[in-house]
Amino acid sequence: MAPRRAALFAAVLLLASAAAVSGFHLGGDESGLVRGVLAALRERAEAEDAARFAVAHHNKNQGAALEFTRVLKSKRQVVTGTLHDLVLEAADAGKKSLYRAKVWVKPWEDFKSVVEFRLVGDSEVESEPSVASDGSSGQAIAKVSLEADIVQEEARLHTVENEGLSSDLASSS
Repeated sequence: MAPRRAALFAAVLLLASAAAVSGFHLGGDESGLVRGVLAALRERAEAEDAARFAVAHHNKNQGAALEFTRVLKSKRQVVTGTLHDLVLEAADAGKKSLYRAKVWVKPWEDFKSVVEFRLVGDSEVESEPSVASDGSSGQAIAKVSLEADIVQEEARLHTVENEGLSSDLASSS
C-alpha cells in the first residue's frame, strides 16, 4: 500500500509542477489547490498510520493476530494533539471484520495512545450514534471522559516538569 501512496503523491507533485511550469492554470490559485491535495494526502497517511498502530497495540495486548487491511472512515479532532476516530478493516485468519479505533497522537512528544479499539457491526458504521432514552448520547460521555483523560495527562506532565524544575533549583542553590 505504501508504494501505491508514494506513486500517487509523486504523480500529484509532477502534475502540479508541470502545470506551474507550462503556465496552465485553473482560473484560481493553484498553489491552494496543491496545498489542499497535499494536506488530504497527509491526513490520509496519518489516519492509516494511526490505524496500523491501533491494530498492532491490540495484537500486543490481546495476543491477537489481526492484519490491518484498510481505513474505511476517518475523522480528526484537534485536542492537545490529534484524536483520530477511525473505522478500519482488519483480517483475522483471513476473515475480515470492522473495528472502531480512537488513537490520540502528539507527534512533538512522540506519543501515541489507543483510547478505544472494538469490533463493530456493518450497520453501526453506517448509522449515526444512537441516542439514549433520556436524550443523551454515549458519544458525549465518551468525549467528556476522553477530555478528562487528556486534562489528567497534561496535569501529570506539568507536574513532572515542575518537579524537575524544583529539583534543578534546589540543587543549584
